[in-house]
Amino acid sequence: MGWTSPEKLIELIESGNRRGLSRAISVVENQLEGHEPLLNYAFNKGGGASLTLGITGPPGVGKSTLASALIKKYRALKKTVGVIAVDPTSPYTGGAFLGDRVRMAEHGGDSGVYIRSIASRKSLGGLSEGTKRILYLYKAFGFDMIIIETVGVGQDEIDISIMADLTAVLLAPGAGDELQMSKAGIMEVADLFIINKSDRPEAEKTGHLLKSTLLTLAKEYQPPVINTIADQHVGIDAVIDAIQSIHRKRRENGIERYRQRIREEIRSAVAFRLNQEIRNAVDVMTDRVLSGDITPIHAASEICRKFKL
Repeated sequence: MGWTSPEKLIELIESGNRRGLSRAISVVENQLEGHEPLLNYAFNKGGGASLTLGITGPPGVGKSTLASALIKKYRALKKTVGVIAVDPTSPYTGGAFLGDRVRMAEHGGDSGVYIRSIASRKSLGGLSEGTKRILYLYKAFGFDMIIIETVGVGQDEIDISIMADLTAVLLAPGAGDELQMSKAGIMEVADLFIINKSDRPEAEKTGHLLKSTLLTLAKEYQPPVINTIADQHVGIDAVIDAIQSIHRKRRENGIERYRQRIREEIRSAVAFRLNQEIRNAVDVMTDRVLSGDITPIHAASEICRKFKL
């Protein structure tokens, strides 16, 4: 068995080998040979003990600083932590910018912390198919806490509410514009709101505005709003207490949420593969149109027939 064989990688993951996990992530993210057996293993292995927290919010609100503070606290509690930092895809290389790993570098020498930056492969961020698959590997590896940090806030970030056990939306004082995100649905899916940098002016005003906005949604569940100063570790204990409290309540009616998660996983996996096939077919038909062989209308009809659409 070679180093990249799924059997060998599974063996390494089972033994807690971080290098094996890193290689498995590369295989899965890039859909290399053996990625499906790895994913099947990871799904069946599960990881029910892992708690997955999604952190999202506008750029510049301190998501990485908050994640770093949470890591420090969880490690003090003897919990292992895995972080998936979703970075914007580089327009030049197609890879992830490593800003998040730089900001969380203080944990680099800790054997109980594993941080991986993943390219969003979307200009506005969001959870790529690779991110969703890597989450399975993290759970199989057995981290006590998994943190997914996404880029920005938008329709794509709603993905995180399905894949994570709970979602924290991070805002900064004066975030009036960001509160308009209710149009994109993020207000409905957030389990917890955190106003970071709360030592700044307008923190109290932003808190009142946020709570008023939440009341207009007439939700049965009202997410808690917590003030933090993450770079000073202020409010972090309150965030962790809220996470644990919400997670306990979620377990009581978790079956329907799990069903929704599996349904979305199947749908997105099929859509991802189908989109790849359609893109390839469009490339072929584009060449035929440019050569004068067929018209764009005829090309579209042929593609639809091929995929029985």
